[in-house]
Amino acid sequence: MNNNTLFTAGILSFIASLLHVACVFGGPDWYRLLGAGEQMAQMAEQGSMYPTYVTLAISVIIAIWGFYALSGAGVILKLPLLKTALVLITAVYLIRGIAG
Repeated sequence: MNNNTLFTAGILSFIASLLHVACVFGGPDWYRLLGAGEQMAQMAEQGSMYPTYVTLAISVIIAIWGFYALSGAGVILKLPLLKTALVLITAVYLIRGIAG
């Protein structure tokens, strides 16, 4: 392993991905608890599949980001466009963190 920071980022991304899946199984209260917004929670309460699809799509994307972090850390094989992907992933996380 070449980079502890990227390894940690990968593990945290997988945890975030699992928390998104937990929202799907936990229902509206979990959407509220984890900050998905009242509208998503209400749609889940009404039986809409939209929150499920959106949440699972986000979960998959975050898991892929986890694999890119592990790849950058040297834990798994080098993934395509590794440096570009890591820069873009970092930018998204920074924007998300700053924007709230």
